Amino acid sequence: MPGQLALVIDQEAVVPAAVWEMLPPEQQLQVALRLARLLARLVEAARDE
Repeated sequence: MPGQLALVIDQEAVVPAAVWEMLPPEQQLQVALRLARLLARLVEAARDE
């Protein structure tokens, strides 16, 4: 879908708004952890500037 955020989980493109609640809890946890790690890297990079 053009213009929408998509997350990639194990080579599959996932549009969160459409399928988040359909994901098994394990995959929801994986997505949450990946987003947390990304946020931590962004915060750390901003501190270094």
